[in-house]
Amino acid sequence: MPIDLAKNNRNRISSKRVAVRLLSMHTAKGLEFPCVAISGLGLLGRHGETIEECVRLTYVGVTRATHEALLTYSSKSELVQRLIA
Repeated sequence: MPIDLAKNNRNRISSKRVAVRLLSMHTAKGLEFPCVAISGLGLLGRHGETIEECVRLTYVGVTRATHEALLTYSSKSELVQRLIA
């Protein structure tokens, strides 16, 4: 999305348009999307977050999907181990 389009509309963009939106899981709470992709799950917890915080954050991200959720990881972590089990 062009940055000048967002600036000209006071950072408000119509949600009725078909678009890909990139959000952090922290800002996605309360929103819903047909398809949600979450990548890099093996990296959660690198900055001192507890495993419980990582699980909660992942839950928030996954439950934003109304139809499909895609989760990826490139390295194993305690969170990834729990999700695989």
